[in-house]
Amino acid sequence: MITSISKVHRVRLTEIRKSLQALGCKEAQFLKIELLFFEALDISRNYTDDLDDNTLLAALKNVQNDQYQKTKIATRKASERESSIRRFVVSFRKALS
Repeated sequence: MITSISKVHRVRLTEIRKSLQALGCKEAQFLKIELLFFEALDISRNYTDDLDDNTLLAALKNVQNDQYQKTKIATRKASERESSIRRFVVSFRKALS
């Protein structure tokens, strides 16, 4: 059984997607992006922790394991960091859609 998301949470997730688009992918905005990511994770955990039933949680966990961890790697250039942040934001937005 796949869990359905309430209308209130669906609206908030849509607002998060719009906020991501407005924030962009700059390193200066990354803290705000992280807060939105963890808010989305928190919303998805309200339903169930079972990844088979909760497709949103499964998608967000994949983003966390694949892209989010790469944003934490120390890089020499700011452009490399912003590139990893951009990939994270794009994956995050896809998971929310």
